Amino acid sequence: MDLSIRKLSIIAFSIIYALVILGLSYLGNTFIASGVAVFGSLFLYLLIAFIMRTRDVSEFYVAGRSIGAIPIGSSIASNWMSGASFVSMAGAIALLGFDGLPYIIGWTLGYCIAAFMIAPFIRKSGTYTIPEFIEVRASYWSVARLIGVIMLFIVSFTYLVAQLVATGVIVGRFLGLPAILGAIIASVIVVAFAGSGGWKSIVWVNVAQYWILIVAYWCAFLGAAYVAGIFNPWPHVGYGELLTQLETRETFFNLKAFTEPFVRAFGGGTGHVNWLLSALCLMLGTVGLPHVLSQFYLVKDVRTARYGVGWGLTFIALLYITAPVYAILARSAFSGAWGMPVDQVINLSWVQKWLPTGLIKVMDMNRDGLLQPSELSFHNDIVVVGMPDMFGLPWFFTTIVAIGGLAAALSTANGLIMVMAVGATRDIYKRFINPNASERKEIWIGRAMLVILSAVSSVLGARALEDPTFSTYVALLVGWAFVFAAASFTPIVILGIFWKDLNKYGMIAGMICGMITALPYVLGVGLYGTAPLTIFGSKIGTIAWGSIAFLVNMIAAFLASIVTGGRRRNTQEVINFIETLKTPE
Repeated sequence: MDLSIRKLSIIAFSIIYALVILGLSYLGNTFIASGVAVFGSLFLYLLIAFIMRTRDVSEFYVAGRSIGAIPIGSSIASNWMSGASFVSMAGAIALLGFDGLPYIIGWTLGYCIAAFMIAPFIRKSGTYTIPEFIEVRASYWSVARLIGVIMLFIVSFTYLVAQLVATGVIVGRFLGLPAILGAIIASVIVVAFAGSGGWKSIVWVNVAQYWILIVAYWCAFLGAAYVAGIFNPWPHVGYGELLTQLETRETFFNLKAFTEPFVRAFGGGTGHVNWLLSALCLMLGTVGLPHVLSQFYLVKDVRTARYGVGWGLTFIALLYITAPVYAILARSAFSGAWGMPVDQVINLSWVQKWLPTGLIKVMDMNRDGLLQPSELSFHNDIVVVGMPDMFGLPWFFTTIVAIGGLAAALSTANGLIMVMAVGATRDIYKRFINPNASERKEIWIGRAMLVILSAVSSVLGARALEDPTFSTYVALLVGWAFVFAAASFTPIVILGIFWKDLNKYGMIAGMICGMITALPYVLGVGLYGTAPLTIFGSKIGTIAWGSIAFLVNMIAAFLASIVTGGRRRNTQEVINFIETLKTPE
């Protein structure tokens, strides 16, 4: 299909899509209009995936290495900003105040390191996947690639389950469908995206999803900021007065100030050391996320990779600099109810809407008839999705937020499931089972793997939603993916590029020791209630532990490489490979 016809098809569908929604809303059918808007966005993504379909193995695996700087920047941003960034991050900051900043600090700094120190070298390596890069760097030792695939699946499955749960919750909340059904629908849709054209389809779907999610995020934000009166001259500048009023109310009710540091738990831990190690882990984990690193394989050349990551950082910043203002707006709305009669609070329109969901709880525990701060609790997911209701914005703002949240969750799920499918196909089937497979068969095996992985991940997502205890750790799932990435890939990728003495034994030792350090602690402390360790007076939570696992990986890789002969164990081909990575084009 000619490119111009493809563009016209997308434009025509978008116009019809908008006209149908406007017509339904004009007739007063706002509920149906909301449903059409949400499901229509899914059909838009399917249309893009279909018209970008391919049978070429290079386009399936790496989009033909043909993506330009601005499109790859948009794709990187949407792949990076998951449902956690869109839905939960502002809520976490609203709940934790200063102590929630490791999310912004760690993820932003980590992306900068990945973008400017890792991306160009990954692109120049000429490999297709991170496990393949590891095998080449390990003197073509197949064991290293196999272990790399295992690590890839641990990281990606952890992250993917969180995205399917987020999608299920969004679908259930806005369309009245069971959350489990929403998770299954998300899996089916992602397979349709990826199966039609692999990375070539996914990258262009991600481009559309980025612009949809960022417009949705800013629409609700600007509407709420206008109602709150913080355009002085712009919300990011004028929210200081709102923050002052909030902290005055918190002081009146004997609460810790929103900006007071190191007074709230983060990731199951407390104290200065936990805060610093958590930020460090999220930064290090970002560098090793397979679905983020895989984006760097899709661009035309190293120069495009550098410009692309610059655009990606710019696009990501549009959301990240806005999340703290979101948090202040939401916290201010909640604090406005403190001291009001409980009966009056329950009758507030936005409280009435969210009480049945269980995401807001109002309890007059001391039975004095007045609402105390401790008697109003809220789930962090409500901060973004509930913002239009808190500030009395029209119904379509809520719908726009729902569409944006779905775009954010699906865009990350796209990349995650594709990374695993490519790992199973190219790194397992093509490498070990049938090296002589034709391109046609290779693509069909890839599509079959997408279906299998989708089925497994949807079962895991459904199981998570059914578990009544899951709500206690769902917010940490994304953080744990960063822990596992920091424990496995990050040290090996960094050392593999910049330290010639790293050899295949060091690479294997590092990945195994790092994951053995991370996995039991995360499961024990995060799921089974084991008491966290204390370091320098701080309780070390599961996310902070990722920094320890990273250090263990580095030390194990260093010692094993030195003991086994260092660079003497590397072939001349590997030495040349490292030199080529660093040679300017």
